[in-house]
Amino acid sequence: MLAATSAYAADRYANALGMGDVALKVDYFSFTDDVFDDIDLKDGVYVGLESSLVIMPNLYFVLEGGWVETSNDEDITVFGSHTNVDIDVTYVPIELNLKYAVEFAPRWVFDIGAGASYNYFNIEADIDGSSADEDYWLWGGQVFADLTYKTGSWFFGINGKYQFTEDIELGTEDVDTDTNANNFRVGAQIGLLF
Repeated sequence: MLAATSAYAADRYANALGMGDVALKVDYFSFTDDVFDDIDLKDGVYVGLESSLVIMPNLYFVLEGGWVETSNDEDITVFGSHTNVDIDVTYVPIELNLKYAVEFAPRWVFDIGAGASYNYFNIEADIDGSSADEDYWLWGGQVFADLTYKTGSWFFGINGKYQFTEDIELGTEDVDTDTNANNFRVGAQIGLLF
């Protein structure tokens, strides 16, 4: 038992982020495709939950899910009459990542990683009381980096991520819109090491 406990302790403290962690993220979120800028749906607030588990020294398997919503509500002029247009976008990324973490100074950890994702994209439009709703699932991938400060079992830090997705296709005819849900996120995280 003593040997097993010693081995566990050695493993725990040999890895930059322990045996694993759970973190809450709050990020500034921005779609990078110009079409979202043109219709004022580019920016939002991302809230996510991440869980990591060590699989090799300092190499972690990471599962992350989150949510962001952007919306606009504008009056536009069509053929001389004012029309109210209300558009809402909901985006839910589900990610599987690998990250490599290095403790470069006491309590300070830097990690980089990449992975694949499956992303839910929903757009709702209401034009003068007439509404439309479309859902899409988009394959994607992402690269990211985090800077973390550890204090006891807790940690906090900053993170940045760029995510790219396949193009959005309209309707059952699979019409390619040449529009994707590529995005970047920059924000803060707080979590618990175990």
